[in-house]
Amino acid sequence: MTNEQMELLFSKFDAKLDEKLNQQTQTLTTAVTKNVMEAMDEKMKILMEENQELKSEVSRLKRKINTLEKEKRKSNLIFFGVDENGKRETELVDYIKGIIEEAKVHIDSHEINNIYRIGAQTSENRPVVVTFSTMWKKHLILKSKSNLPTGIYVKEDFPKDVLEARKKLQPKVEEEWKKGNIAFMRGDQLVIKKQKDNQREKRKRDKTISPEFQTMKKPNTHNGTGNKTNKAKTIGQKEILKPNILQYMGRDRTTSTSTSGNSKN
Repeated sequence: MTNEQMELLFSKFDAKLDEKLNQQTQTLTTAVTKNVMEAMDEKMKILMEENQELKSEVSRLKRKINTLEKEKRKSNLIFFGVDENGKRETELVDYIKGIIEEAKVHIDSHEINNIYRIGAQTSENRPVVVTFSTMWKKHLILKSKSNLPTGIYVKEDFPKDVLEARKKLQPKVEEEWKKGNIAFMRGDQLVIKKQKDNQREKRKRDKTISPEFQTMKKPNTHNGTGNKTNKAKTIGQKEILKPNILQYMGRDRTTSTSTSGNSKN
């Protein structure tokens, strides 16, 4: 075998060897890439599942916090316009009692569980949050809020998210009023009663009187037509938007006092 033949043979051998090595390298690269991608996909899948679980847990905790927040505030009322001058912690209870009784609602000191002001102390009168021992007393005060002294306003104590939702719903309420419908907010929900529905409910009430009402109703001894009742205030009467409680949200309580069942009336 001549040198030329040997060189040609070695050249072919080198070419086949290079081709074989390239094929093995390509196969190995593909296998490694596939394994890495599968491992990454598996890890990504686990991370996505964990992330979804965390999101669900956060949502659950948020709902729980919102529920606790609403539960904490459901017995509260916020009084605006309460003068601060000379009103120390211990004087707030008696002062608020006087305001409530001016609205023709009797209240004892033990019916007030807690009382405090909110917001930073400025030249303006800060709102006063009052926690009542019973829900029915709170609702009774709300029903009598039109009898409160001039300059004193009362609102329910809602969480910040509910207040923001109510603020967004206010234009819709006013729009329904213009249509002649009864519209009001219940929490963060808008309730609309159209004119036809109102008339239908009124006719239904006029035709149907419960046995309990018939039993309790006193006979009219003055005349044959009965006493005229005062017109009820419009259910959807526009709430007073000022002052806005949102400006006080997130601020620390600056004045607090609690009353026990042994407090003086």
